[in-house]
Formats: sequence, structure tokens, C-alpha cells
Amino acid sequence: MNERRWWNGSWSRLTRRDVFVHNAADGRWQVELRRGGPAGRVRTRAFESEGEAIAWIESAVVAVEPNWREIGAAQRGRAKARTRRKVAKSGSGGDTGGLVA
Repeated sequence: MNERRWWNGSWSRLTRRDVFVHNAADGRWQVELRRGGPAGRVRTRAFESEGEAIAWIESAVVAVEPNWREIGAAQRGRAKARTRRKVAKSGSGGDTGGLVA
């Protein structure tokens, strides 16, 4: 499944918006508009081609608000690497969490 994603840059559940483009099983392209993060309200819209879907997103969503950005595979990879470093650092054993042994 091909997927592209845009995000409005807000971490707040009340203002966060995400847009996904999926290549559906029937060959059509589905745009998913998500409001409020993973548990938020979802609306979908179908298009015949990826080009139509992307053009609609860029004109109706991205052009309307200035903070929208596409989340690419490279950006997702960097975010995962940061998370792995944080987890490795927190589990390094050197920090006792303020407890004295």
C-alpha cells in the first residue's frame, strides 16, 4: 500500500490535523482527513488517481493553513531513531531515578 501523510504541526489533541493518502485495494485513492490525533474524528474521500488526490489536498488543505508539511519516509526514520536513542538512554542503568542504593 502506498501512503503519503501531511500534518499541521500541532501536537495538541484539540488542534491537531493529519491527512493521509492511501492506495485502496480497488485501485482508487483514498484521502483520510483526521482531526484530533489517532482517536479523533475521521472523514474520507475517494479519488480515481493519486494525482487528483494530491492536487485536492494541496489546494483544499495545505494552501489554506500555513503550517502544513508533508511527513516523508526520511523524517519518519529520523523520528524513530530519536525514540530508540531516548529509550536506550533511559534504560542505561546509570540513572537510579533519584533512589539511593
